[in-house]
Amino acid sequence: MALTFNPTERRVLGVLVEKALAQPQYYPMTLNAIVVACNQKNNRDPLMELDEESVWNTLEVLRAGGLVSRLLPGMGSRVDRYKHELKERLGWEKPQRAVLCELLLRGPQTPAELRTRCERMIAIDGPELINGILDGLARTDPPLVAPLPRQPGQSATRYTHLLYPEGEQPAISAPPAASHSAPAAATSSVVAPTPHAPAPHPADGPAERSSLSAEMENLQAEMAEMHQAIAALRRRIERIEGDLGLQQA
Repeated sequence: MALTFNPTERRVLGVLVEKALAQPQYYPMTLNAIVVACNQKNNRDPLMELDEESVWNTLEVLRAGGLVSRLLPGMGSRVDRYKHELKERLGWEKPQRAVLCELLLRGPQTPAELRTRCERMIAIDGPELINGILDGLARTDPPLVAPLPRQPGQSATRYTHLLYPEGEQPAISAPPAASHSAPAAATSSVVAPTPHAPAPHPADGPAERSSLSAEMENLQAEMAEMHQAIAALRRRIERIEGDLGLQQA
């Protein structure tokens, strides 16, 4: 049975995967942090303006489907936190999650773009590996990615995920012919390569800016949580003062 997700579900899942791979120190995520990450301006296409209620409702739908789990407050956390269950439920390994994450968050991309952008989450050593990951995802049953027809002026093929609901999926090209990559076993046999220091490339500058921007968004989310906690404490103090006033009367 094919997996399908509406735009908000795709954004929330992409955000959870991104944070788990790129910034595990901020994962699992609070509701407020998820909202901030969904609405951020960098690494997102299209831009969205989701409110807390719509994100919470989406998390509940994904929880009901077993794709997201909620961690109750405890162990130093004051609020609920959320994490995805894509590896446990669907068997997606890190390389597959990273590629699908980028496609969920940014839409169709070329293999070169995916390789550059995924490197903030996993090390991808050479174009052969990104092509192998895409080939494996295209050969699952049902397929998870597919190439798009090349548009006039485009020198490289772009790939899209196939997690769209009916009527939303773009037109795709015919599946590629058998290649030198291992066919059916490609999906389950791909493993993350040994971490290495990637050679400098033009994307290093934007990647650093993206990391700084993500750090700022995490700080904003933490500050918002603190404001919420302070507001709740104030309401509690006001109730206590009110009760004391009634008792004195």
